[in-house]
Amino acid sequence: MIIEPINDSPFGARVTNYNCAVLDSAAADELRLALHHHQLLIFPGQQQLTPQQEVAFYRSIDLQGEGIWRDQTNNPWEVFKVAQGNKAGTYQIPEEPGVLVLGKGDIDHYGLKVTLGGERGAYGKDQGSQVLGGGALQWHIDGTFYAKAPCHYTQMRCIEAPLGSGHWLAYEDNSEDRLWCAAGSTAFASGRLAFDKLPASARQLSLQMQVHYASHPFEASYELGNSANGLRLIDPAAEQRYALGDDIQAAAIDDPDAQIYPLVWTCPVTRQRALMPQPRCMHALEQQSESANRFLGVIESRHLVEAWMRPAIAPELVYVHAWQPGDLVIWHNRSVWHSATGKLSQEDRRVMHLTAFNGNEPPNSPTP
Repeated sequence: MIIEPINDSPFGARVTNYNCAVLDSAAADELRLALHHHQLLIFPGQQQLTPQQEVAFYRSIDLQGEGIWRDQTNNPWEVFKVAQGNKAGTYQIPEEPGVLVLGKGDIDHYGLKVTLGGERGAYGKDQGSQVLGGGALQWHIDGTFYAKAPCHYTQMRCIEAPLGSGHWLAYEDNSEDRLWCAAGSTAFASGRLAFDKLPASARQLSLQMQVHYASHPFEASYELGNSANGLRLIDPAAEQRYALGDDIQAAAIDDPDAQIYPLVWTCPVTRQRALMPQPRCMHALEQQSESANRFLGVIESRHLVEAWMRPAIAPELVYVHAWQPGDLVIWHNRSVWHSATGKLSQEDRRVMHLTAFNGNEPPNSPTP
């Protein structure tokens, strides 16, 4: 087994001379440690894996996960999407529900004879959020953000990659930044770099922040879009009120399953800090202090989080993975953000396997 940093990337590593189908507890321990240090690991050439072997490999790394994250019978958001007609066109493999199949195109695959991508054509449209379809960024971390803790890790394996050309994604936030994305690629950014790049005063302020997440957050934001840079949820009416000095007053949510997490998460292995909000699910920020806690307004919270996340998505700090069949990528979901890049052509096909389990405990708060 050889672990080497990814060329020209600020984080991540490639693992070669390794077969993910052959489980080895000592190797799994080494890989888990490497994953916490590098944040993302790429295993090329894993075409031979069965869905059961994919899940077994993931579970050799994630010893703490509890329950399948994208379970379409138990995850409230997945149940909601299915009830809306499964517009995303994603499906669990019947004999291995720990693997969700997503992408674009008709498949006859491990008992699934379905059309992937549904109405949104697997990000084939030019407009709209990634949740509803579109060729825009939507930076996020994986988890329900309701009732269950976020995933420790996320794993994806490429079965079939698009053959079409790539495209530029423009951030459109008063900058000229653009990100080149191969067809069907996934973009990754580091919450650790985001925290490290904050000015000292903002870094100290971020350590005082808690994020209150909405009740049934994905359902609540279902019809809303995102900023082109993928960092801010946009409610046009609320934004207009905010521009006139009338923000939405935030308060604690009366729902025992609503989640509250620190804005900054600490890796239990490396002790490194990462700025880790989930913008689409966020209700508002609460600033903690010895005298009294203070809620920021809903729109003020969104703008502040966007400003703090923005430096870490500078194109030179983003790793864009151009998938090849057999690639297996696993990342530390508690220190890495990611985004689909969308905009597949009409004839493009993309078949991917996703495996992730809910976390067994809330993210670690920063150490003093």
